[in-house]
Amino acid sequence: MRVPDSKDTRLLVAGIAAFVALMVYLAVAFVNTHASIVAANKVAPWTPYHAKLIPVPRRSRRGKVLSYDVRAVPTKTGSYGGLIPTLVPDPASGRRYAVGLWLKGSRRGGPVGVSIDEFSPGVNSVYVVNTTVPVTPKWRHFTFDLRVKGTWLGLGMYVYRSTGAGRKTWFALRGLTASLSKH
Repeated sequence: MRVPDSKDTRLLVAGIAAFVALMVYLAVAFVNTHASIVAANKVAPWTPYHAKLIPVPRRSRRGKVLSYDVRAVPTKTGSYGGLIPTLVPDPASGRRYAVGLWLKGSRRGGPVGVSIDEFSPGVNSVYVVNTTVPVTPKWRHFTFDLRVKGTWLGLGMYVYRSTGAGRKTWFALRGLTASLSKH
């Protein structure tokens, strides 16, 4: 066995190279993981369904980011959009709710569907809202009033569009509200 000279620096250089490679690997992994977490927080509470949800910053006149709009772009054929598994947890039976949101969309693609359902484990969901609304390239506000019938674990929401008119369709969401109705 040969013992290296005290002037032989190959082992030291190899150690430094391995350390630098490890730091680069960790930095890239952190940036990729952190970027997806940050993007998910910007589109919250929406979860993609056969779509890429893109946060679009809304800025003040001075350039400060105030909030984010969410643009849904299809990733597969069929319907695509954003869903919220639990929009209202444990809704009281007989209570009325008002759900509002702003929508706009590409010229192609047709209307946007909105479904709000009541759900519980082991029970088929009941749609209390299942409709389509016309969208244009300008923002339009829509309000949906609903009454909860029976005991349910929560209300869920799915906003979607079909890719039938081509994959270059998109729609955007903003300003979601869900509150007890005054009716």
